[in-house]
Amino acid sequence: MRKRLTDDEFFDALTALLLAEGIKSLTVGEIASRMCCSRRRLYDIAQTKEEIFCATVERFFHSVLDEGEALIRSEQNLTAAIAAYLGVGVRAASRISVQFLKDVEDSEPARTIFDNYQQARTMRLSQLIDEGVRQGVFVACRGLLVSEIILGAALRLRRPAFLAQANLTIEEAFQEFYRVLLDGLLADATAPKTVQCDDQTSRGIARRAQQASSEKQKRQDVGNDDASRMLMAAWNRG
Repeated sequence: MRKRLTDDEFFDALTALLLAEGIKSLTVGEIASRMCCSRRRLYDIAQTKEEIFCATVERFFHSVLDEGEALIRSEQNLTAAIAAYLGVGVRAASRISVQFLKDVEDSEPARTIFDNYQQARTMRLSQLIDEGVRQGVFVACRGLLVSEIILGAALRLRRPAFLAQANLTIEEAFQEFYRVLLDGLLADATAPKTVQCDDQTSRGIARRAQQASSEKQKRQDVGNDDASRMLMAAWNRG
């Protein structure tokens, strides 16, 4: 006899199923059969198939937010904390199938949950960016402005039509976006600081800054074509 799953284990298994296959093509009976459970257990979660889906979507994204917060608290270094925080989102995106994403977009309640999740992550990242600016880790910028850029991009990057057009998974799209974002935010360690110095020192600092800028440009050029294509595709679709 199969061991009865705990509520957490059951929800984890249900989440894995819906992340992989979505819910549109599944009936409650089919889900129960796949989960080796009664329909009653599914209806204990919610009263309709869409509500079951939304409860699963909410639990999944809430767990991503919790994991991100836990990693931030565990990291002493701000840049490592931000990298870990973004990594959580990328790993979560890697579990999302195209069908799941389509079903989220087709359901207003599920779409609202996804929007709220992205906004919560964006605002938390905004706070981290503001702290990075204060510490001199990031170039001078307003975290709230950056958060609006992130949120606007996230809403477009997740659209199935864009991902198909750009031939990207949602994980790949966010990885590329975060790379471009952080590359532009990180303060250059060789950039001149606001200090008094003589002409010779100033020329040396300027030369090192110019060299660093040239090296940075070479790295960016590799992805410029793909990034431009992605951005143009998103705007043209709108």
